[in-house]
Amino acid sequence: MTPLQRARGRFGLEVRVCGERTRMADLVQAGCCRLLFPRVAGPGMEAATVNISGGIAAGDRIEGHLACGEGTDLLVTSQAAERIYRARAGDEPAEIALTCQVAANARLEWLPHGTIFFDGSHMRRHMRVDMAGSSSFLFLESRIFGRRGSGERLSRLGVRDRLTIRRDGGLLLEDMLRLESTDVAALMAQPAIAGGQGAVATLVLVSPHAMGLLPALNARLAAPECAGFAASAWNGMLVARGLAPGGWALEVALRHILPVLRGARPLPSTWRS
Repeated sequence: MTPLQRARGRFGLEVRVCGERTRMADLVQAGCCRLLFPRVAGPGMEAATVNISGGIAAGDRIEGHLACGEGTDLLVTSQAAERIYRARAGDEPAEIALTCQVAANARLEWLPHGTIFFDGSHMRRHMRVDMAGSSSFLFLESRIFGRRGSGERLSRLGVRDRLTIRRDGGLLLEDMLRLESTDVAALMAQPAIAGGQGAVATLVLVSPHAMGLLPALNARLAAPECAGFAASAWNGMLVARGLAPGGWALEVALRHILPVLRGARPLPSTWRS
């Protein structure tokens, strides 16, 4: 099999408090990875990830590291939806590894656009978070299985998408989506899996105040736009999961849900319509 050129990328960002604002303390950008920094009001800081290779193919390697110093406030989003392209039979999976350190009284929000999986895509992704008990971490991952507007139907897929959260050194959450099938459309059509829906989302909030938000979130989930979502809370953590026909319907639901978890904070700059 003819070898193909593969992308390699690495980014790292460390932030610290300077006066009353969160400021950059260190920045690393290498290969296909870049970080942009939109101007935002308030004491917090926003960063947007950019993959200049235009998408992720089998065999690509991406590494990222975020370090939030004590009392910092960082929101990380993406410039656009990430695309995971078709792999040839026998290709190694794309590997994406992200590590985050969140110090005492710091806040980290991970709110990227969705990940679009093309037929035949092959990916392994793992996000590891080490946080202090007094810090807050908000995680969002939207996964879109094919573009329904283009008439795409997925058959072969090999995806392992994993989130590990440790709080004060102890394991708090280990969550993995493992979807490896030669007939993805039939699998997703099963009522116990996705009921024929084409997009799924997971939201995780770990915070000293997370559990107290569950009643307000459940009230918001009663809206028709959020019909495919449900939430639960335990052990200082709130988790919401949902289904939608496609990426746009999923985003509409998330725009209803996120204000409950984030208060009056504006949406990420790249989300604004």
